Amino acid sequence: MYSKYFKVLLFILLYQLNYAQEKVNEYIPEDIDKIENYLKRINSNFIDKIDGPFSSKVKKVFKDRDEKVLKSIEDSSYVFIPEIKEHLRVILSNIYSANPEIDTTDFSFFINHSMLPNAACYGDGMFQINLGLFTTLESDDELAFVICHEIAHKYLEHSLKNVSNVIATINSEDTKKKVKEIKRQKYGQTRAAMSVIDNLSIDILDHSKEVEAEADSLGFVFFSKTKYSKTKALSSLDKLKADDDDMFLNHHVNIDSVFNFESYPFKKYWLKETVSIFDSEEKINEFKLTSDTLKTHPEIEFRINKLREDFSIKDELVTDTQTEINKIKKIANPQSIKSAIDLKLLDLAIYQLIERFQNQQITSDYYYNTMAKVLKSIYEAKKQHHLGKYVPQINKFSDEKQLNTIRLFLHNLELNETKKIGWAFCQTQKDILLSNDEGVIVYNFFESINQ
Repeated sequence: MYSKYFKVLLFILLYQLNYAQEKVNEYIPEDIDKIENYLKRINSNFIDKIDGPFSSKVKKVFKDRDEKVLKSIEDSSYVFIPEIKEHLRVILSNIYSANPEIDTTDFSFFINHSMLPNAACYGDGMFQINLGLFTTLESDDELAFVICHEIAHKYLEHSLKNVSNVIATINSEDTKKKVKEIKRQKYGQTRAAMSVIDNLSIDILDHSKEVEAEADSLGFVFFSKTKYSKTKALSSLDKLKADDDDMFLNHHVNIDSVFNFESYPFKKYWLKETVSIFDSEEKINEFKLTSDTLKTHPEIEFRINKLREDFSIKDELVTDTQTEINKIKKIANPQSIKSAIDLKLLDLAIYQLIERFQNQQITSDYYYNTMAKVLKSIYEAKKQHHLGKYVPQINKFSDEKQLNTIRLFLHNLELNETKKIGWAFCQTQKDILLSNDEGVIVYNFFESINQ
C-alpha cells in the first residue's frame, strides 16, 4: 500500500518539476519593467497637460488610477498571450491606418482576464479589453467597433471631462453650503451626507448614456472608414445588451446530469436548500458591475436606436468570411477557464466548463481533463476546510441562479462524497485522462484516496 502511494507521489513531484521548467506565465510578461515604465510615462505625459481650476486634484485622481493599474498588472489581472496580442494588433493596425487623424502615440491596449464582455478607456492612453469580449463577440468587425468606441472616448476626453466636472462640483459654493447645512442638522445627518456623496463619487469610467452615445457616434465615424462591415456596429452592441439585460450566467448547468454516474448516482439532497429566516423576494445580480470594474455600458437599446437613426444603418444579412476570431476563441475560452481556476474561483470554473462544453466552445478532451482537475481542487479545499475561501455560500439575494446551484451543490457535498464523485468521474473518462500526463496524475490521485 505505502509503495503505491510513494510511486504516485514521486510521479507527481517529477512531473511538476518538469512542467515548471516548461510553463510560461501568461499573467506576468518578461518585460514587465518596460511595460510599467511605459505606462508611467504616458500617464505623466497626460497629467502634465491638465490645467484649469482644481487641476492638482484632477491630476491626483489620474495618478491614483495609474498606480492601481500598475498594481493590477503585478497582481496578475492581465493576460499576455502572444496569439491574442497579435490578433488585436492587426485589428488596431487596420483602424489606425484608416484614421490617420488620430494621434495614437501613447495608445496601449491590455487584456484583462475577466470573463465579462467589456472594454474601457482610462483617459491617458491605456485601454483595457476583457477576455470576455473575445469569447462573446462573433467577428473581428464587432471587436473593431468596440475598440473604435473606446478610442472615441479618448479622442473626446470623456474621462478627463467627467473627473474635472465632479471635482469642480465638490469644490463649488453650492456643495459647501449643503455640507454646512448637514452639519447643522440635529437628525438625519448620515442619510443627508450619503445623498450628497452619491452625487459626487469620482469614477473615470462612469459615463451617462448620452456620453456613451456620443462615443458610439464618433466611434462609428472611425469604424466606417475601415474595411469592416458597418452593420456589425449594431450587432456588437446587441450582444452587449444581452449580457446587460439578462443574468450574466444564464446557461442552465444541469448539475444533476453532469455529476450523475452509473457507479455513483446523483443524490437529490445535494441540491436541497436550507430555508433561512432572512429569505427575501428582493434579488440582486452579483455580476451587475459597478463602473470601477468595467461597468456594462448603460441604456444600450437607446444607443442602438440612435446609431441606426443618425447614420441610417440598415440591418443587412452579412456573411462572415473571417475565421481569425474563431482561432482566437479556441485560445480565449480555455484561458478564461484557466484564469478562474488560477484564482481559485471554483464555482465559476465549473460554470464555464459546463457552459462552454455544451455550447461546443471547448473540446471534450479539455473539458474532461480540466473538470477532473477542478474536482481534485474542490476535494483538497474541503479537506483543508478552505472551500469557503474560494466558493461563497449560496446568496439568497442573488439573481444568478445557475451560480447559486453550483455553490449549493459544492457546499452540500461531504468530503467522502466529493472523493467518490471525483473517482466516478475519472472512471467514466479513463481513456481520456490516461492519455496525458496531467490526467494520469488526477486519475491516480482519486484512485489512491478511494482505496
